[in-house]
Formats: sequence, structure tokens, C-alpha cells
Amino acid sequence: MLLLVLTLLTAATAQNALAADITMAQCNENVAELNANLPMQLDGITTWVSTICEDKGSSVINLVYGNEVADGNAITQAQLDTVLPSLIASWCFGPTLAPLMQVVDTIHYKYDFANGQHIGDLYFKEADCNMAERFPDQQ
Repeated sequence: MLLLVLTLLTAATAQNALAADITMAQCNENVAELNANLPMQLDGITTWVSTICEDKGSSVINLVYGNEVADGNAITQAQLDTVLPSLIASWCFGPTLAPLMQVVDTIHYKYDFANGQHIGDLYFKEADCNMAERFPDQQ
């Protein structure tokens, strides 16, 4: 089910690829378009609640996807980690996601329960695309 959530999230993002040499202003403008459709129920337990551009300084921009999981579900960081290879593959080899990955420094998926308890995070960047090659069955 979590893989379905991540796939839906990447598909929704694909509609709004950002331009090369992105600035924080451009990133925020595009993210505002994404956020206009949020919150978005992704499956029976997960809601995509926010997307933000995070300025890390020195022209470093992270794209952060905030996701809320309904309380009472047994989702852990270990379970999130199991879907990371397929998530990276979808970004690295997707015709609309790959260009987006090239203009931000890091993609960050953040997961919290509805009660605010943090579940875990997934981070990746363009350099991690070689990781996807190590998992050909996930492509």
C-alpha cells in the first residue's frame, strides 16, 4: 500500500516539473500550484498535506513532501526504507520527474502520524540514481 502512495505522489508531482536553474521564487511558485490541490488523500491511510521548497543556503534547494498517516497504523522507518529503491527509480527514469530532480538538490519525503508523531523520512538526490541501477526489478 505504501508503494502505491509513493507512486501516486510522484505522479501528481509529474504534472508540475520545474524549469532548469530554478530559484527559490520559481520553486515556491510551482509548489503553490501543487499545494492548491492539497490535502490529497493518497490511499486509505495516507494524505499528502504539503510541499515546500526548503532553502538550505548557498543556492541549495530541497523539495519536501509532507505526508500524514492515520493514527493507529504500524508504519515505521524500516517500512519506508523498503520502498526507497523503487521511489528513486521512478524519479531517475521518469520523463517528467528526472528533469525536476536535476534542478533541486534533494528530494525529501516526510511522514508523520496525524497526532504529530514523526514516523520517518526518505531523502535522495540525482547522484542516487545509480542506486536504482542496483535494483533493476524495481524499475
